[in-house]
Amino acid sequence: MRRTVLIAALIAPVAVGSAVGEAAAAPVVTPLPIPVVTGPEVGPGAVPGGVLQTISVVGTTGEQPGTVTFSVPVPAPYHYQYNYRWITVHWQNLNTGAAGSVDLRHWNGIDVPGDQKYAAALPTSAPVVTGAGPVLVTATHNREQYQAPPQSTAVLPGAGVVLAA
Repeated sequence: MRRTVLIAALIAPVAVGSAVGEAAAAPVVTPLPIPVVTGPEVGPGAVPGGVLQTISVVGTTGEQPGTVTFSVPVPAPYHYQYNYRWITVHWQNLNTGAAGSVDLRHWNGIDVPGDQKYAAALPTSAPVVTGAGPVLVTATHNREQYQAPPQSTAVLPGAGVVLAA
């Protein structure tokens, strides 16, 4: 089972027309070949940008051994409804089995005094110790709900493989 998952994870990015980044002395930035697709965004609680929106996530390797820095390279302009939205990057090292997740803000922050919502305090990039090897990555878009747990609003989760050295 594990070998099948490893083979599928390594072949999947090539099948959608993207190369897997290789670890090297200089940092290597590997965009997830499948971006997060959010939606549907319909008013009055919608954000600008249309019914369906894409959010790119990248993994950068080579900065520290066994570490991947996940980031949103092009944050969206601030809109007050973004205070309730964020990206969760889920990862698993296919060599070691190590796994985890990290939450990221996908929009430009704004200094607003007072009570900040959870998403407003998040970074747009974060380093994660994954260990060396192929790291399977998925990314989902989340929205805070009134008096309820957050829910994913990803129509299509982002996905890809990053090679950590």
